[in-house]
Amino acid sequence: MKKLLATLITLALLLTSAAALAETVPAINWEDIDIESKGIEGSWYTFDTIALQIWVPDIFVNADITEEDGEGVIAKFQAPDGSAGIFGQIIEGYEGATMEDVIKRLTENGATEIERCTLNGLDAISYSIPDTDAAYVTFVTASGNFVQFIFTPVSDEGFAAVAQLVTASIMPEK
Repeated sequence: MKKLLATLITLALLLTSAAALAETVPAINWEDIDIESKGIEGSWYTFDTIALQIWVPDIFVNADITEEDGEGVIAKFQAPDGSAGIFGQIIEGYEGATMEDVIKRLTENGATEIERCTLNGLDAISYSIPDTDAAYVTFVTASGNFVQFIFTPVSDEGFAAVAQLVTASIMPEK
């Protein structure tokens, strides 16, 4: 566990230093992360409907999506004890919207800690919503869909670091 935590802290520092060096929008690229040296086993999942793939640590179970998960949910990964989750969701109703439009709407609805980046070539934003224990990452895919990944609980520092690692893996399908 200590090795995993040290690895995830190193990743966070890598992402932070990349953002500090950039004069414009920071770029995060999976190819810059040496996942093999971190000793974390994971699997790649591809979502053809949105032309994306994501790497998820094997400690998470690819769970069945239920009606209670809500509309548009396309991915659900959970810790075996249900204490943490990663959810993927297609967001409808943004046809023709730009990321600036999305940021404006999020700000108007009370989102905080809004940060923009290029995530493996995708224009992305991350943000928080007060009174939720989750982090959100939203972007537009090559297929023109707005997609959101939700990570919870981010109050758990270990899981927050895992969320950063998984976020860095989101990319167009190969």
